Amino acid sequence: MFEVIGKFVHSGGVGVAARKLNSPEYNDNLAASKLPPHYHGQTPAVLRFSEAFARLEGPVEVAKHQSSEVEHWNQIEEQARAGQQIFWLNHPRVAKHYYEKALVDGLTWQDWMIREALGRPAEVALELGCGKGDGLVSVWRAGAARRLIGVDLHETRFAAARERLKDAGGSLHLKAEDINHIRLEASTYDLIYALQSFHHFENLEYLFSEIHRALTPDGFCVLNEYVGPARFQWTDMQLRLTTQLLGLLPLNLRMYRNGIEKRAEGRSSVEQVMAVCPSEAVRSDEIVPLFHQTFDVVHHNLLGGTIQHLLYSGIVLNFPHNDPATDHLIDCIDGLERVFIEHGIVLSDFALLIGKKRAAPGKRRPA
Repeated sequence: MFEVIGKFVHSGGVGVAARKLNSPEYNDNLAASKLPPHYHGQTPAVLRFSEAFARLEGPVEVAKHQSSEVEHWNQIEEQARAGQQIFWLNHPRVAKHYYEKALVDGLTWQDWMIREALGRPAEVALELGCGKGDGLVSVWRAGAARRLIGVDLHETRFAAARERLKDAGGSLHLKAEDINHIRLEASTYDLIYALQSFHHFENLEYLFSEIHRALTPDGFCVLNEYVGPARFQWTDMQLRLTTQLLGLLPLNLRMYRNGIEKRAEGRSSVEQVMAVCPSEAVRSDEIVPLFHQTFDVVHHNLLGGTIQHLLYSGIVLNFPHNDPATDHLIDCIDGLERVFIEHGIVLSDFALLIGKKRAAPGKRRPA
């Protein structure tokens, strides 16, 4: 594996890596990476998503309708707030690389919006899928909006946001609504954004059209989003690269909490993904092309996660924080993922998209 990586990096060639990954030797290694014998009868896919949270921090209800989906995400967010490492970005070193890739001209997108895009705070900003309020807090603390509106599926999502944004007073408004069918006032918002929520929306064409209509003439839409395979149907290349990188990790880092060694990452069936969360990644792979069709795209940052999202699933809690050796390992994994994306081996599963409202036909923007 090291030899292949070296040839790939120094030659800049895709072919070396592709030939290795399709070779009989590679396939033999992949076959040898299956789960231990006592998991026979269960495919790796079953362990991929539908048991992901159970194997980490305890059981999670299966969501079968909107109310249970709300309960599902409320529970997950409470676990995360309690300090439990559930998601790959819960590790600070992994998150550091992600947020560095999300910088726009060296600034967070919130600061860039004030300094470069609008030249001022947004008069009114709208967050779609605001959850417990992390995004609302980041926009408010950055001074990126004078008035904030947050929308999510159910009123139970808002208690934490109200508590954290007491200082916003009457400048904060939260409302419960099905975003797939939301109706927005025309030419009202300088900024409409979504942070890791848009891949749960199914009615994409309608939503993008509605967002565009609701933006002021100089308004912006911002998505920091999962845009990878719909319903988490990982590509064969993703799974192969993940398996190879897992093989480079020390044994203690790739052990699940239940004592099982992680040797590969599986691919859940669509039905298994929907059993956990019916809206999960429903049309995620269509977000980027539809965004480009709707807005004048001024920034499209590739944030990676294609390999790391899978690699760290279920084992991220094993990686100590602020440990030089672990940090170096994480840095190398991130660097390899960047190379794979830059050379077209895999696509970036996460992206920062910033688009400006298009001028009406026949109209020109002021110089």
